[in-house]
Amino acid sequence: MIYLGKVILAIGAHPDDCELGCYATLAYHKHKGDEVHLLVLSKGEAGGPSDKRISECKKAAQVLGADSITIEDLKDRMITTDYQTIELIQAKVDALQPDRIYTHSSHDNHQDHRNAALATMTLYRHVDDIFLYESPSVSLEFTPRVFVNITNFFHIKLEALKLHETQNDKYYVRTEAIAGLAQYRAFQAGMLATHNHSKAEAFDLAKLTL
Repeated sequence: MIYLGKVILAIGAHPDDCELGCYATLAYHKHKGDEVHLLVLSKGEAGGPSDKRISECKKAAQVLGADSITIEDLKDRMITTDYQTIELIQAKVDALQPDRIYTHSSHDNHQDHRNAALATMTLYRHVDDIFLYESPSVSLEFTPRVFVNITNFFHIKLEALKLHETQNDKYYVRTEAIAGLAQYRAFQAGMLATHNHSKAEAFDLAKLTL
């Protein structure tokens, strides 16, 4: 049977959000033969010079082998759920007709992340699957329901994050922090019972169509 690849859209509020939340899973999709597209809603200027952050994001997309990356110009730290945010996401959904979206969780203490999630949810009926990834600022209400075995793709996540040199001073991009979370999620999923070095990315589930 010939596998008919799916179209995947990953949405991040800032240039490093998808890398932190779902990049190894996106690498798994590329390995399967799926199309992977990235939509970044802001240039992340609050976290460093926007030109550098854009360059870092594009280099990380090359590591992933993304089919496209779109970086929009919403104001960092001021992303809302108004029509402007919704229309940016709607335009990308209309153009790509994705089978699955990966986006932020609404259970996130960062207002940009939370509002990106809520804006995505307005397109609920237009997409079969919507998976919600975790960021370092998710709240205690984030409850993972889906675990992806990323053991063979974890190195891509690390390589991509290392390219975000403007963020190197952040504690949550340290290799030990990223690896520790990935191993903890693998433990939750029961993967460590068979392989002590397993890694996982975890997602809450907004919608799954079978």
